[in-house]
Amino acid sequence: MTETAATTEKPKETTTAQQRLLLKLVAASVMVKAVQKDGENAFQRYTFQSEAAIKNVVKPALEANGLAIIPSFQLIDQRDEPGKRGTNHIVDVLGTFVITDGVASITGTMLGSGADTMEKAMAKACTSAQKYFYKQLFNISDKDTDPDADDSTRSTQPQQSSQQPQQEVTTGGVSITMLRTFLTTMEDAAHKRHFEPKEVAKVIFEQAGVSSKPWVKLTPAEFGKIDAALDKYIKG
Repeated sequence: MTETAATTEKPKETTTAQQRLLLKLVAASVMVKAVQKDGENAFQRYTFQSEAAIKNVVKPALEANGLAIIPSFQLIDQRDEPGKRGTNHIVDVLGTFVITDGVASITGTMLGSGADTMEKAMAKACTSAQKYFYKQLFNISDKDTDPDADDSTRSTQPQQSSQQPQQEVTTGGVSITMLRTFLTTMEDAAHKRHFEPKEVAKVIFEQAGVSSKPWVKLTPAEFGKIDAALDKYIKG
């Protein structure tokens, strides 16, 4: 009798929805560049990065990678304190920010404070929490060297500006990182159901209501539909 050794195929690791979300977040982070200080506080004599400037670099990166950040705020404290120009109303809030691609989500928090009149203090506190959450999440710096990291003898030296490289995109406008992640996930799904990837792709295109075309020619909107269809396919 001849014995035949049984071979066991090692199961292929799959990319989870949470991992896909993290990869999208990384791709968005690559697209976010440094932001110059465009605002000035004449009274206290300092410059700063405005909320608008921060959002202007974050918004396109989120949209290009199919991400949204949903904020909510909880009042922590409010008080009145005397100031040089009268009484200041000070508000402290805790901002909660849900990062999602419509399938998976990650939640982060950031404290914010604002001082002004009653209604403006609250708005400033929420703005502060959101702005600094974006700055920390995407590691947004300005083009100047951190003054706390240098001594005064070096402050007059010209500094070289550095920018993060722009994320590579396909001809349709979808980031290369996202497309590679998607294709890997689709191949995993096909492998689990013993189908060819092209068969799964055909089903996904039909479910998404997108005309069949080369992957690199998908627009961000079409890719979003395809991505959602893949997730439904995997869960189904």
